[in-house]
Amino acid sequence: MVTEHDIKILALFFLCVQALYILYYTIGLYHLNPFIKKKPLSPSEQQLLADNFPIYTKLPIDLREKCDKRIVWFRSRKRFVFYGKVERRKELKLLLSASAVLMTLGLKNYKMMRSLLRIVVYPSKYYSRINRKHHLGEYNPRFKTVIFSADTIWEGFRISDDNVNLALHEFAHALSFEMIRKNSWEARKFRVGLKKIKELFLREGYAQGLADSKYFREYGMTNLQEFFSVAVENYAETPQIFLAEFPELYAIIQKMLGFDFQVLPEHRSGVAMET
Repeated sequence: MVTEHDIKILALFFLCVQALYILYYTIGLYHLNPFIKKKPLSPSEQQLLADNFPIYTKLPIDLREKCDKRIVWFRSRKRFVFYGKVERRKELKLLLSASAVLMTLGLKNYKMMRSLLRIVVYPSKYYSRINRKHHLGEYNPRFKTVIFSADTIWEGFRISDDNVNLALHEFAHALSFEMIRKNSWEARKFRVGLKKIKELFLREGYAQGLADSKYFREYGMTNLQEFFSVAVENYAETPQIFLAEFPELYAIIQKMLGFDFQVLPEHRSGVAMET
């Protein structure tokens, strides 16, 4: 016969299990879970990176090792959530992790712990209940989440020089939100860069020149944050053209990210590359 004492013991046991699960989930969510194994990149995974990121094979050995180490951390510590029939999930996790890491390779703060906890992937265009619209991708600062449509991600990597890359675009939003909230030296330098971009837009004829060039997507003219994200796509995919056509803007982005996608760090001076 089950006594009142037995019920109390079972209830206490249930509460303890629930508390342990919440603790486990919380430390995992904030990248503190010691039980998550960080699996090194395999040769096939490194080949996938080389196939989709032209700059990856051009990195000096020490910098590529640093890049791989960061990708492994990002892939294992960020929470990836897939909805629906998303194919090639492991490959998507790798490519998304690499996108965030390469964009922040020149920064000490690549973990984006204040701005990015979750990465959600749908098979294709999805309906957002927050603003009641269909999206291909978005960044939600309230929930510290980036959301993607898988087919658009693959399309962004299929053509490496069309200046359209959804992964880079949304991670750039997360990075911007991260830097606005932090008080580190590189965060302050990042905010100075945003201020300088704004000043360029206010300069007579500059914004019109950007629009007339057709080099940047029209969507980038929506506001400063959107322009920065669009500019990051161009900066990573066609750095030579960017530098030739808009050298002043290129220099600002380079200082904000601390990494030049055209000239590798070993050939430059004055840029600290911290692990």
